[in-house]
Amino acid sequence: MRFKYDELSSAPLLINSIYEGGSKRNPAADDPLTKLFKVEGYIKSVGNRGGFRKSNKEIDGKSTSEIGYVVIFTTGKEVEWPDTFYEETGTFIYYGDNRVPGDYLKTKQNGNMLLKDIFEKAYSSPESRKDIPPIFVFKSTGVGFNVEFLGVAVPGIKGKALSDVLELTTGGEGTNQFQNYKAHFTMINIGPEGVSREWLAELKGKNISTNHYAPKEWNNFIENGPERLTPLDSKNKKTIDNTYDVTLPSEKQYLRKVRLTQGKFRENLLNNSPVCKVCGMNMPQLLIASHIKPWRYCNDYERIDSHNGLLLCPTHDAAFDGGYISFDDEGNMVISHLVSSLNSELLRLNIDNKIELDPMQLEYMKWHRDEVFKKK
Repeated sequence: MRFKYDELSSAPLLINSIYEGGSKRNPAADDPLTKLFKVEGYIKSVGNRGGFRKSNKEIDGKSTSEIGYVVIFTTGKEVEWPDTFYEETGTFIYYGDNRVPGDYLKTKQNGNMLLKDIFEKAYSSPESRKDIPPIFVFKSTGVGFNVEFLGVAVPGIKGKALSDVLELTTGGEGTNQFQNYKAHFTMINIGPEGVSREWLAELKGKNISTNHYAPKEWNNFIENGPERLTPLDSKNKKTIDNTYDVTLPSEKQYLRKVRLTQGKFRENLLNNSPVCKVCGMNMPQLLIASHIKPWRYCNDYERIDSHNGLLLCPTHDAAFDGGYISFDDEGNMVISHLVSSLNSELLRLNIDNKIELDPMQLEYMKWHRDEVFKKK
């Protein structure tokens, strides 16, 4: 099922449904999750930035220190955070919010601290599990700001010990090495009715002794922990999908339709200068027409605007698309501190690299520096 942006404040959370972003061309204003999780009768929603977003309980219009629920947003494309949903087993792997050297528990959003807390409680008593906030998982569809609801995640997996489901991993290289959590969740079977707005309101309340509107499987988790969970598997998902008579085109169909225009986009870039902007490699068959402002955040015009493009070889396209390099208004290369000096040398990256940018590209490149480039 598909919900338009102006419908989100009253929309239920249904598995596999798509929730459309706004059209103001502003990431903060167009974020669908902020509007979707604005619960009637309460002041605060969830944040509009980052992948780990918390919504605190409220009393008399004021936020408390208790977390009502958590929203996880993932693109599934982060190199350091390769979040993955395994539909065949109903399990979801989510990486914590640290990727800098130092104490992995001291992060800006305290995401790793929350992961440690909820996983320990999941493997404790029913009384402890009552303090675990539900986690609603969404993934970018690749079209504008649209997101897909993947389901409700609970910490832990049936038959697995705590040490197996909350692992400490190491990433980065050299002085940039960091530690982070790799957390294993179960996506529970919430049924075709999904998550009601009444449950969201219940979760936002300060003194709730029951989860009257909670899915049955959530209450099962609170009572019994991970050992008796019924995960959302592919068979469950097909049942849910078939429950609704949806005549709108799927997101994948829409993607295929829009991407038919990308041939012209690449052709225009090749006609201008058929070489990699960074290294000069001139094999057209290997060159990639890379969007400066990523395709998923563009409107239809921006997706085919050749000023929003750079021709890059596969290596430099990956570095640019991943936010490891960008360019200032003079065309000088900017390199993320996450790229070691050795890798900079191997990738032929240095601050003396300079490309030509026309005035129409500057606004796109500023967007890339602000929203894609890895500053920390």
